[in-house]
Amino acid sequence: MRWLSIIVLIIASSQMLAQHGYDDISYDRIPYKKIRKYLEEQRRLYQAEHLSEIEASCAGQTNFDGFQSYTKTYRVKAKIEDVWTTYVGASPTESWKTRKSAVGLVYDKTGDQFFYTEDHCDGSAIGQVLYLNLRLAKGFYKLATSLEITDIGNEDNTIELSYVEKGVNQGKQWIKMRQTEDGYTEITHTSVIKSDSPFRDKYLYPYFHNKLINAFHKKMRREVEHHQLIASTD
Repeated sequence: MRWLSIIVLIIASSQMLAQHGYDDISYDRIPYKKIRKYLEEQRRLYQAEHLSEIEASCAGQTNFDGFQSYTKTYRVKAKIEDVWTTYVGASPTESWKTRKSAVGLVYDKTGDQFFYTEDHCDGSAIGQVLYLNLRLAKGFYKLATSLEITDIGNEDNTIELSYVEKGVNQGKQWIKMRQTEDGYTEITHTSVIKSDSPFRDKYLYPYFHNKLINAFHKKMRREVEHHQLIASTD
């Protein structure tokens, strides 16, 4: 038994040593200064070396009293199966590339891999941490943030994203789809948010957040329409 314990310890240690750390990031492949600075600050706040130590905020939390909540609804003229497949199958480095946002880095916890702006991820997956560069006020103000994909529910067509702990924001976002009787897919994007500034949460966050998710869902609607066009010509 003693030898078995030693072997398990050796394996666990080797796995820890193999995990990618902040020193393994190719910062020169991240074209956004805000994200590079954000990563440095994140490392300092976490006092961590490995990105696997990053945690999603509100993990397992169901009571959001004291959080601000916002909901927006979008409609796409397509079957829910097609919309869901497009959203989940899209690479985050592409789906979040809009006039308002771009991905500078994706860290995949499950595969312990980095993906950069020009890289292609094989769809969205639980455990992907997205480092986003946000362009606010027509690009005059830029901000970096990080979200982790914490759940993908194929049964109820829901994608859950959580803000990363120790960031400016605490909270989650849910993208939920349902089929309507008139042949549309209705997409509801719900966000719950809390920071150290109630004024920011109530007045500033919804204004800029709506612009960001509007751009994201507009991009995805075009992707759905593109896939429909390809399918109609086959």
